[in-house]
Amino acid sequence: MKHARPAATVRLQVLVCLSNQRALVLVSQALTREGFAVTTTSTLRELEDAMRFDGFCAIVTVTEAIEPIRHISALPLVNIREFIREWTDEETGQRTCLFDRAAFVEQISVAAANIPSLLPSGV
Repeated sequence: MKHARPAATVRLQVLVCLSNQRALVLVSQALTREGFAVTTTSTLRELEDAMRFDGFCAIVTVTEAIEPIRHISALPLVNIREFIREWTDEETGQRTCLFDRAAFVEQISVAAANIPSLLPSGV
C-alpha cells in the first residue's frame, strides 16, 4: 500500500552562505536530501541579493560571518561549525572530522518553528 503525500507539502527554505565551495555543495546536498529548499551564496553581497526574496527560515554560515550577517538579517543563524566534531588520533597524529547531520537538521527545524509566518494556519 502506497502512502499519499499531501499535495501542499511545505519545503522550508534555507539560505546557505559559505565561502568554502566544497562545504557549500556538501551542506546544500545534505539539506536538499532532508527536504529543504536551499539557496546558496558564497559572499555577503550574494547573501544581500538573495535576501530580496522572502520566505527563508534560517541562514547557515560559519562563525566569522555571523556578525556581518546579523547586520543584514534578523533571521535565525545556524553556525555549521557547531556540528563538526574534530579530533586528532594520539598515536598517528591524523585529524578526523565528523559532521552531526541529524543535530544540524534538527537545529534548522527548531529555528523554522520559531518563525510564526512559516507555521501553517491553525497551528
